[in-house]
Parts: sequence; C-alpha cells; structure tokens
Amino acid sequence: MIEPPPPPGEGGSPPVLDRTAMTELREMTGGDAAFLAELVETFLAESPVLLDEMRVAVASGDAVTLRRAAHTLKANCRTFGAGALAALCEGIEIRAAAGDLTDIAPVIESATGLYPAVASALRAEVVTP
Repeated sequence: MIEPPPPPGEGGSPPVLDRTAMTELREMTGGDAAFLAELVETFLAESPVLLDEMRVAVASGDAVTLRRAAHTLKANCRTFGAGALAALCEGIEIRAAAGDLTDIAPVIESATGLYPAVASALRAEVVTP
C-alpha cells in the first residue's frame, strides 16, 4: 500500500514546494512574471479536475483513466516542484497501470488533501518571487 507523506513541515518532511523548481521556471520563462502566473493558474485550474477524474475512475473501476489522470497530475506537479503530491500521483499511476485499485481511494484523498497547500504555496510564489 502507498503510504501518504506526513503533512508538510511535520516529521522532517520536505516543504510542500521545491523553490528550486520555481527558480528554474522563472529562468525558463525569461523572468516573465505574467507568463509564470498564467502557467500557475493553468495548473491550479486543471489539478482539481484531475483529482476528480481519479476519484470517479476508482469508483467506476476504470484503471486506464485513473492512470492517465495520475500521470498527468504527477508530471504537472514535478514541473512546479510539488514533490510530495507528485510522489502520491506516481504511486497511484503505478498501481493503476498494474490494474490494482485495491485501497487506492485513501491515497487519492491524501493527494486531494495535500493539494490546497500546494496551491497556496504556488500562489505565494507568483505574488512573491
């Protein structure tokens, strides 16, 4: 079973967001704050949809949709340095690819529970570079 990470800042866990990834994104966008804000807003708009897709896929036993949604969210999280959320999504993706949906709903709920902290940290990064 995939174990959810401790809440950010507890038990020596890493911060919810790796600022190095944000620094790299700033460099890749040429310091264009408006473009970076647009990228963050796209992530913030798409992530809840992907989390919902994962919940629906598990409820309907659809491992293919679950794998795709988890893979997409994992990649997006890695882009923004949301390592803990990416790790949860990777575990979900691996299990879905194997067709193992047993006890995966609580992991999705852990990912859903972690998302608000990621969203808050990203919003802070866009406002305060």
